[in-house]
Amino acid sequence: MAHEQHEFVATAYLVIQQGPQAGKRVEICKDHTTIGRSRECDIFLEDVTVHRKQASIFMIDAGYVLRDDHGGGDSMVNGQPVTEHLLDDGDVLSFGNTHITFFTHDVTRPFQQLFARGRELDKDKELDPSSSSIGRLDFANLRGIPRSIDLQPLVTVGRSRECTIFLEDLAVSRLHATIRQLADGSYELEDHQSATGTLVNGKSVTRCHLRSGDLVQIGTTKFIFRL
Repeated sequence: MAHEQHEFVATAYLVIQQGPQAGKRVEICKDHTTIGRSRECDIFLEDVTVHRKQASIFMIDAGYVLRDDHGGGDSMVNGQPVTEHLLDDGDVLSFGNTHITFFTHDVTRPFQQLFARGRELDKDKELDPSSSSIGRLDFANLRGIPRSIDLQPLVTVGRSRECTIFLEDLAVSRLHATIRQLADGSYELEDHQSATGTLVNGKSVTRCHLRSGDLVQIGTTKFIFRL
């Protein structure tokens, strides 16, 4: 009997937002993950303001718990010091000068040409006018089927299955580009020194602000950015 094949991935990951390792993504693959300035830690932070053994993340039945291991009151979640805290998707963890966003996703995913961990929109669903400031991507050439994806504050695009948007395309680098929301609500696209480059309205870019209606091409995939 044939079984549907699934991709097994970690159920949570961290994206370093600020600090010496900004942009780095780390999957949480263990029941107990240690964080600190010691190279013995599972997640090594190159930040002199971080303690050698700063904190740990534990996987429990209810989800993931952050525990402060130093006891100095400087392990923060969303700006508040914590001793132990059950993490929610999108929580911002702060250790010293390093800020990290915590994300969760499904344990298994069927293999497909493209998948995204954003909030997908039904093709015929109309956007709520009150949410029009949320960025979205309309894919122009995904097997001929229109598809829209609401953007999270930070979205990675690439050929690695760890990326928020996975593109099965040899012309795409493993971590090809990042789309991030800025403090003023606008969005910025950054190319991560990809082999084939990122095009916006037909021009190669390294970093640029996105405007509603911009046509972005990564490899053979084209999508339109909307606000």
